[in-house]
Amino acid sequence: MIVNDVADIIRGAVNTLPISPLDNEFPEVHKDDVHIYNEMWRCPGLRKLHLETGKTDYLEVLHCVFFPDPAYPLPIFGCDIVANDKTVTAAIIDVSPVAHLNQIDIYPAIAKICNRFRFTNRRALPLWGDEIFSSHCKFMRLTTIQERVDYCSLLSQILTVYCGLVEQIELDTDWINEMNRMDDQIWYCKQQQKNEKTIAVLSRWFDTQWARDYIDNILFDCPK
Repeated sequence: MIVNDVADIIRGAVNTLPISPLDNEFPEVHKDDVHIYNEMWRCPGLRKLHLETGKTDYLEVLHCVFFPDPAYPLPIFGCDIVANDKTVTAAIIDVSPVAHLNQIDIYPAIAKICNRFRFTNRRALPLWGDEIFSSHCKFMRLTTIQERVDYCSLLSQILTVYCGLVEQIELDTDWINEMNRMDDQIWYCKQQQKNEKTIAVLSRWFDTQWARDYIDNILFDCPK
């Protein structure tokens, strides 16, 4: 399924960076037919690179976010996949802005890539997402094999640009810029924590308190 292809693309991009493993409280979670796997790394410029894959008897999911170290002027990369055996019901990819990304402007390159791809079944972003995602965000259903191929190509090209930026980015020594980027990343995490679908699915699989802790501390933990 597409989840395996997307995960392999992400791992390939991660391995181009000088990564080291990050402590991970939940490398694997299993309950009944639910299986969740978490891979986490860090590298200069990024405080956490997180790839989560999960599956049940009827569903496969993938969640990935690259969280910058706020001391570096980097945006937030993220993508998600929700798929069953017939279709990809949700596919999203974005490079989300934070304050003071003025050292290197990634968005002309991102716009050029995104403009190459057209998907027929676009989905509307939730209101909380409107406040954190960029104007280049892609959110859609993938109903054909070609659209799955296109999504993987889009992902690969965006990650090439993003990881290239990570490799060349320099520390921003202005502490006010760092604080502003930290505030924006906290806002990003807090908005993502509002996703009612995530809390509903995890609560159904486990329980509400476990789901809340997992979302707040694993999926979207705020920078400290």
